Amino acid sequence: MFVQSSPRCLLILAALIIGCHCYHDAWRRPGCHKVGHTRTISIPDCVEFPITTNACRGFCESWSVPSTLETVLTNPHQAVTSIGQCCNIMDTEDIEVRVLCLDGTKDLVFKSARSCSCYHCKKE
Repeated sequence: MFVQSSPRCLLILAALIIGCHCYHDAWRRPGCHKVGHTRTISIPDCVEFPITTNACRGFCESWSVPSTLETVLTNPHQAVTSIGQCCNIMDTEDIEVRVLCLDGTKDLVFKSARSCSCYHCKKE
């Protein structure tokens, strides 16, 4: 039996599907966003376990402009001034895990992003 759907129902269904897809890929929009990151932890002589912590992911601005006359006079080799921002973890929280090992239980602490932001890039 065929049930005819109203255009309004189809529109709501499409919005829900698109909304779910956009939330999953929220990091793809401009800016720096907190996203879940699941991985498996393997420690010798302990039970392997998955853990989900937060990471930061996204796109931040960077640009280059001709240096000011003052900058060029101070440093003749700096004809261009570059400014860049990178997606950074700004604050963290601890995720505590108790893992079973051959010599007893171990209490471990993993860092997880609490907040993310575009911030100046660091050269190391």
